[in-house]
Amino acid sequence: MNVFYFFLLAFFWGTAYVGVKYTVDVFDPYFSSFLRAFIGFVFFAGWFLLTKQSFYLPRKEAWRPWLAGMLIMGIPFIFLYWGQQFLPPGTGGIFNGTVPLWVFIIAALTLKGQDAFTWRKAIGVVVGFIGLMFVFQPALVAYTSASMDKMALYGSISLLLMAICYACGNVLIKYIMINKITWQQSVFHQYLFSMVFLFIVSLLAGPKLPSLEQVLSPKVIISVLYVALCSSAAALLLLMKLLKEWGALRASMATYLVPFIAVGSDFLMNGRIPDKYEVIGMIIIIVSLVLIQFDKTSLKQDQADKH
Repeated sequence: MNVFYFFLLAFFWGTAYVGVKYTVDVFDPYFSSFLRAFIGFVFFAGWFLLTKQSFYLPRKEAWRPWLAGMLIMGIPFIFLYWGQQFLPPGTGGIFNGTVPLWVFIIAALTLKGQDAFTWRKAIGVVVGFIGLMFVFQPALVAYTSASMDKMALYGSISLLLMAICYACGNVLIKYIMINKITWQQSVFHQYLFSMVFLFIVSLLAGPKLPSLEQVLSPKVIISVLYVALCSSAAALLLLMKLLKEWGALRASMATYLVPFIAVGSDFLMNGRIPDKYEVIGMIIIIVSLVLIQFDKTSLKQDQADKH
């Protein structure tokens, strides 16, 4: 059953980018981000109340999930939805696939004793950056061409910042939440603070008002609900299950499939064939992740995390 959960998790994550793209075609990126956090918050608040699970958190501990929520949802959602305005969904999924690369770099530099550079991992980092150069190539060509859209480069940078924020959030959770609070408390307060933050940002930015016909479009409604409930809320529950059963390393391998699923769903839904440089970059990035994650140190740490 865990294998099914694994592929379902990868599917939810990978197909999210088509839904995000459909959403920002109607709503502005800031309100789109708020909608995702708001629907997720309502889901978890309702579920915890029905199952009588406590999400009360002492005031002195509240800063932990609030800070994590900013880096896992609040800020990266803005980067994701803003950048996805100018790029196809498949490209967003490829950038998401770089999250483990940034997790390793940030952890190696900040969490002493948790992870460290070796020759194998250092080569993996270099290979990962080479892959990123290939992914950026179409946007750089567009930026330097007078007849093409220059916003693709800014969108690519925004999606890269999204991946870095996700990585910072993952490292932060490992550093500040171990044996401190339950995952229910963490999830509830992450969503709560992110929702409030994104609501304020949306108000300050001045939301774009779409027509009623656009809002009531089945494609838009399904996209908003799918991304919030399946690609965020349900995916989080699946991830928690796999982390408990498999450990962090095996569970994180779902990230490897995200770029391929994102590109595939973009093709099926929109008929978009990825640029050859994106495909090359995507494959190189996967190779870099294998070099970084699959060594004796990482496997031992994964067994320790599992137990």
